[in-house]
Amino acid sequence: MSSASSDTSTVYHTIADTECSGVFWKLIRETKPYYDAPNYMSCYGDYHLFAKHGDKVYMEVRNAGEIVISLAELQKNKYWKYYYTLSLMLSNDMHKLSKNEEFNKTYNHIYGYTGGKEWSKEDRAWSLETAYIDQSNMKAFKIIPSGNVCYYKINPADVKDMEYSTPQELEAFELGYMNGLDRVKTFSHRSVIYENITIEYIMKNMEKELEELYAL
Repeated sequence: MSSASSDTSTVYHTIADTECSGVFWKLIRETKPYYDAPNYMSCYGDYHLFAKHGDKVYMEVRNAGEIVISLAELQKNKYWKYYYTLSLMLSNDMHKLSKNEEFNKTYNHIYGYTGGKEWSKEDRAWSLETAYIDQSNMKAFKIIPSGNVCYYKINPADVKDMEYSTPQELEAFELGYMNGLDRVKTFSHRSVIYENITIEYIMKNMEKELEELYAL
């Protein structure tokens, strides 16, 4: 069940029976291709998107695809369990989604719109605003408190009616996941960094809330 509100270009939906969360990492790098040339901005990144209805979890990961599995199945995999837990920690509102007029083309490369593939209005129309991980210009990782950065291939409200992935589909997803980018190679290092900066971010928010309460 969902309700909606809107502004000039975006319709906001509240999906009461589905929890949406994601981990989004972004690196924006400015380079100068040659002497006296203008700076060139490139955007790289990775994402893990989740939509949970009851025990059923839709998961979408860059270069791996998407699957629908049980929460118990997800928790068997240390990578997926880690990113799902982290996504809950970064979440601002798991039930509020946006239906967008336009996809943010800054993230074309991250979401796979390269090599002549065109974006259409039907593609990744639904997105989630959440805290996310930033590493712009190769600087230290930090948490950005809010951003409309998690764009789904699906309408998360449809997860409740989706069928579970077959064993063959799960195997193909796992293969794509393990071969994808450097996320597995760098996991032992990055997982500690991501967790530490997220905990620090949460603690600062809690301290701020307490200060505001004491000020009343």
